Amino acid sequence: MPIDKDKSQEEILKIKSHYRSGTSDLGKEFFSPCLSKCKSYKRAAGYFSSSALISWVDALPRFVNNDDIVIQLLISPQLSEEDFNILKMASNDSMKTELFNSLSDKIILEAINLVESSSQHISKAARLKIFAWMIVNRYLELRFAFPKHVSASGIFHEKIGIFKFPNGNQIAFTGSANETISGHSNNYESIDVYRSWINEDLERIAIKEGQFKEAWEGHAFGLEILPLTEKALTAIKTYSPSKPPTVSEAEPEWDASIDKTDAKWRHQQEAQDRFLEVGSGVLEMATGTGKTRTAINILTYLFNNKQISGAIITTDGTDLLDQWRKEIDRWNINQKSPLRVLRHFSTHHEMSDFALNSTDAIIIISRGALHKLMLSLPIDKRNKLLIVHDEVHGLGSNENRNNLIGHHKHFGYRLGLSATPEREYDDTGTEFIKNEIGDVIFTFDLKDAIKRGILCEFDYIPLAYEMTEDDKERLHNVYLKKAARARDGRPMTKEEIWTEIAKVYKTAEAKPFVFEQFLKTNNEILKSTIVFVETIEYGSRILPTIHNYTHLYRTYYGDDERSNLVDFSKGKTDCLITCHRISQGIDIVNLNNVVLFSSSRSKLETIQRIGRCLRYNSKNPTKRAVVIDFVRPQESEDKLPNADQDRCEWLTEISKSRKEK
Repeated sequence: MPIDKDKSQEEILKIKSHYRSGTSDLGKEFFSPCLSKCKSYKRAAGYFSSSALISWVDALPRFVNNDDIVIQLLISPQLSEEDFNILKMASNDSMKTELFNSLSDKIILEAINLVESSSQHISKAARLKIFAWMIVNRYLELRFAFPKHVSASGIFHEKIGIFKFPNGNQIAFTGSANETISGHSNNYESIDVYRSWINEDLERIAIKEGQFKEAWEGHAFGLEILPLTEKALTAIKTYSPSKPPTVSEAEPEWDASIDKTDAKWRHQQEAQDRFLEVGSGVLEMATGTGKTRTAINILTYLFNNKQISGAIITTDGTDLLDQWRKEIDRWNINQKSPLRVLRHFSTHHEMSDFALNSTDAIIIISRGALHKLMLSLPIDKRNKLLIVHDEVHGLGSNENRNNLIGHHKHFGYRLGLSATPEREYDDTGTEFIKNEIGDVIFTFDLKDAIKRGILCEFDYIPLAYEMTEDDKERLHNVYLKKAARARDGRPMTKEEIWTEIAKVYKTAEAKPFVFEQFLKTNNEILKSTIVFVETIEYGSRILPTIHNYTHLYRTYYGDDERSNLVDFSKGKTDCLITCHRISQGIDIVNLNNVVLFSSSRSKLETIQRIGRCLRYNSKNPTKRAVVIDFVRPQESEDKLPNADQDRCEWLTEISKSRKEK
């Protein structure tokens, strides 16, 4: 095919036959020029992440102003172990298709949620409108590829892309890059490229087109191809404008820097300065005061000043790890030289990539897998790395002490983050954290945050309850168990004893009745409220009472109910009943009240839980939160104030804090 000399396509003619991260920037050198100049893009991706939308930002204005642009995206999602297990139980094809539709809906709704919550590059409103408008007007068509048989090997693994340009030129590519930020810019990826103006490439382009068409039209062996469901289309249409949306080029980029003119946030700069002065230690900062932002400030400074070549960010829980991933992605996309961002948690397994090459890389890894990384990470490479332990109190567990002892001392920088780094009833774990990470070097607590106006003021309402005879019997059984274990030579630890005793108090039989009586004159408290309970069974005892006052309540006990958490965060429901899962790391600014059926002697858990409702809400600047607690009165046999009374005294004192002018 002759070369077209169209000047607008000169950049396309410079496209090379192969790209590999480390020597090339796939996003800047390949995807960006192709997306900005093509008239169609056909893509079959091994798996799809909604973060790919951020990679398309440069091309979005052209997409919405050119009637000739068409994008066909074939998504072959990775099925989790849980998904496979559910599919195995499906008794017929109809049930499987229903499950596949549910999985595809999940991808789209999460994409909408990501776009809606993003505030970088272009406004979140503009980005969401463009995404929705393109789908509704068929400029962006999505289809989903699922294996027809759970054990089938015919999944569309090959990652194919075909660009067509107005002058008739074509580019096809295949390789490891996925439709994600990391796939375009950050991960260690490579692609082979075939260009229609190279005669030897024409046959390869035809093959790739044929492979895509076969899969797109549902003729590929072992695949079921599904379009968007009506449910997904309905959700998308609610965000689509009637006319093509526009994108403002003047929107501010994501900025991790601290506004030194805003005195209420000066503690972040103070914390950063203190850490850089000593190089290791724990920042004890109350929930909502910017631990994540402060850590990213530190990371930015160390990278920019060539004091580190890479970083490890670790914590517990998929929710918190994924939140870190989103923040790092948004930060990284604006760096002059974007880093490789790797993940090792949930279904992601990129530990070995980091161990082999940690230069210009960040890995976000679950703490449970950290010891495996330590074993494969050369000691002589650690002095140029920063390791960040979020919710650092979790580092002091018995398992971590056995697996990680002595592994941190070789790191150039060690940073711990927590609202309360000390471990209750566990001096050994607290000492381990000190030895591995360092002392607490900076403190900014709840009182400081309320006085500064970062967290809102709150009212504390303690409700008295009495122990029933059944409760007392359960307590007696704990002491019988303690004695029996001692006789068998297996004495219970202090932590085991306190845990079992505390569970009796947390599930006291009288609390639901006390709460029911309180709601008779205070039912407005159920608006924008999270109720923390100890167990699912105990939570079920409270649901009938809540149902008497609102039907807009949901539970959140596991991943299968995550949509309930999303709905609550968007204000679609009034009340959420949960156990421990959102105690840390999840930001829900519209939350006004918390009800503590389950309260720990540990200040850590209480700080995390009440911190959820103390977040400042710019849409409600006069917000005043409410914390409802259950407190057992002191009994005649109590020699000292019980745990409830200690907590009541402490929270009462904090609730007296007032914002300073």
